[in-house]
Parts: sequence; structure tokens; C-alpha cells
Amino acid sequence: MLSRVAENVYWMARYLERVEDTSRLVMATHHTMLDMTPVSRVQPMNWEQLLAITGSREIFFKRNTQPDELQITNFLIRDEEYHGSILNALHFARENLRTTRELFPRKAWEFLNRLFLDTRTACGHDFHAANRLEFLENVINECLKITGLLDSSMVRDETFRMFRLGRYLERADMVTRILDVRGALMLAHQDAVDRPLRNALWLTVLKSLSGDQMYRRRVRPRIRGVDVLAFLLKDNAFPRAFRYGIEGVAGCLGFLGGAEAVQGIIARIEAQLYLADITRLAENEGLHEFLDGLQILLGELHMTISATYFNQEVKKVAPPSGENAGGVMVSSSANGTTSTATLNRCSRPPVTTPFTGGTSA
Repeated sequence: MLSRVAENVYWMARYLERVEDTSRLVMATHHTMLDMTPVSRVQPMNWEQLLAITGSREIFFKRNTQPDELQITNFLIRDEEYHGSILNALHFARENLRTTRELFPRKAWEFLNRLFLDTRTACGHDFHAANRLEFLENVINECLKITGLLDSSMVRDETFRMFRLGRYLERADMVTRILDVRGALMLAHQDAVDRPLRNALWLTVLKSLSGDQMYRRRVRPRIRGVDVLAFLLKDNAFPRAFRYGIEGVAGCLGFLGGAEAVQGIIARIEAQLYLADITRLAENEGLHEFLDGLQILLGELHMTISATYFNQEVKKVAPPSGENAGGVMVSSSANGTTSTATLNRCSRPPVTTPFTGGTSA
């Protein structure tokens, strides 16, 4: 497989997973905000947290002044200038699939192209609570249809492994983001929040990762913060758990070969996960620092994969000023475009990924 083709397959998987994850995150927040009482002493969840999870706070406030429900949801769903919006992520996934469509089942292109066109049409107006849920549920279902098609009909070759590599890495990244913002904030206010509300908020964390039913089946019917953390971080059978994602990444790299430089990073991630004291983390002792360390390692993992498989030169540059001043890695691709990954909790994996033929996001 050509390195440029491998890169397009990898990013098609990441963007498609990002669309599904963002849609589910907005839906879970919507349901929880409806259930929360406005007279609670502490409101440990709000719409602005979505900007922190997606790392888009700075971009949002450049053009918006009021972080309310309508502006934030429209920003995450249909903003044309924010590369991580559902509309733009679908566009990038579609472009990456278009340039590699001969490697995938014909139906995959038909499904993704139709999803993008329907989403673009729906994004011609603002999304209010009345029409938002139906739209998001349709996006999630269509994403599941595409990934289900690929899982059930593709040969288990380099293309399939590269697709899964991108999907696993994106899922692992989302777990750390949600736990870092929502889990840490919940634990910080747990003494001031009533138990029913606390349980409802932990349930939202599970629903954001489609894990509420599997948690009850695999762990216990009762929702407890320490059990939720253990399930989402260390479970090796739930597909959206962090450990499952990292083991999936390791398996794909083992099949693809030539990734000796990546094995050391994966070993460090696995060691941190193995040594993590979930009970202590559930008491908010070092949870943010622990997740921050995983985020940095995931950023290093992505950059090393890029340098190994996508024939990119990776170099370090001076950190920018402002919120994301945490050390930036820049990778220059063969066609002269660049992609960046800020290795801290406010960053998002590169979303300005070059496409085949010199077209960039």
C-alpha cells in the first residue's frame, strides 16, 4: 500500500469515528440537561463542557460570544470553519474515501456520500431541540451502517488494518477527553451533588461512549464512579474502553509491521494503565494528571505512526501563545501541506489532514 493511500484510509476512519462520537456526545448532553434540575446547588454539567472535550473553545469564542445551547450545538454540528464539526468531518471522511474507493466495497461510498449530502442539506438551518435529536440519531445510525458494512465484507488485509488503526486511536482519544472534562469535574463536586444526580451524570459519561447497557451487564446494575472509571479505562472486552482501543492499535501495528518505534510508546501507555490506582483516581487524586499523561502519549503515538507509515518528516516547533501553549508537533507531508497536534488536554488530533492530489482540509 502506498503511504499516501494508507494516510487517506487512516484519516477516513478517524473522521468517520469522530462524526459518530460527536453526535453521541451532543445527544447524551441533551438528555442529561433536560433531566437536571435548575435549583441544584451545583451544576456539574453544562454545554460549554463540549467545547473543552473537543478542544474547540478558542475557535468557538473567536466568532461567538454566548456559549449557550443553540450556539454550541450549531457550532459542533454545522460550522463550516471549524474542521471538527460534524459537517466538515463528514466532508473530510468522504474526500478520503473518494480517493481510495477502489479499496472498499461500492456500498461504502454510496452510504457515505448520501450521508454527507443529506447532512449538508439538513445543515442549511439552525438545529433546535425539536429537530436536533432526530438528525443526530440518523447520523449515528448511518455511521454504524458504514462501519458494519466494512467489518462484515472487507478482506482482513493492510487496508482493513489501517482503517481499524485510525478508528481505535480515535476512540481511545475520546475516552480520555470525556473522562478528563466530565469525570474530573464530577469528582471535584461530588460532595456537593446529591447521589441521584451524581449517578445520572456518571450514566451520561457512559452514554456518551455508548457504554451504559454493557456496563450494567458486565459490571453491576448500580452506577458508581469508581466502577465507571475502571470499566472505561481498563476493560478489555468493551470496544470503546481505552484498554481495548490500545490493544486494538497494537494488534493492527503488529499486522502491518515496521512499527518498532511505536512499540515503546504503546508499552508506556500499557504500563501507566496497569499501574493506575482506580480507587485513588476515583477520589480525584491525580485523575487529571493521569489522563493528561495518556493524552500526551496518544499524541506521540499518532505522530510516530505518521512518521512511520505516511512518509512524513516530524519536527518540533515553538509552542503558540494562549490556551494551547503545550508544545506542538508539526508534520510536513509530501505535497507541502502541514498538520499539527498540540500535545495537551485542550488539543484535538490533527484535523487539517492532507488529501491525495494536494487538496487539504
